[in-house]
Amino acid sequence: MKTPFAYSRNQDGAAAVELAMILPILLLFIFMPLFIGRFFWHYTAAQKAAQDAARYLSTISAQEMREEALAGQAAEVARQIVLAEIEGLAPGPNSPTIIILCGGEPCVGIDGLALPDTVSVTVRMRFYDILGVVDTGRYGIPINATSAMRYVGN
Repeated sequence: MKTPFAYSRNQDGAAAVELAMILPILLLFIFMPLFIGRFFWHYTAAQKAAQDAARYLSTISAQEMREEALAGQAAEVARQIVLAEIEGLAPGPNSPTIIILCGGEPCVGIDGLALPDTVSVTVRMRFYDILGVVDTGRYGIPINATSAMRYVGN
């Protein structure tokens, strides 16, 4: 007849083997939501930055929109708004691309022409995984955030 201790000796290490089998799945359940949450945090920040810059551009005066120097300064202020809002994200080795358009054209002044109907700001950047959960590759996952608003200076 076997004692209860004989059964426990046959089970030595079973818990370690079970943990080794289930640990990758548990880590995936822990780190995957962190990865997805971090991605959406970056996307939301880029979208908010584009929206704030477009809101600023939509409210500049008609005189600023018409004169080349003033339109260029307004576009630069919008670019600085975007850069300031995404500064804390550390979007990776590449700096973000910011495209600022007034009526579908670059904001460089429209002397003598009609004012644009809309202004838009596009922020393009790449997201890199620092947790090591997902292989984002050499170039990362692209994030494109665009915000277009009606120009109120008309």
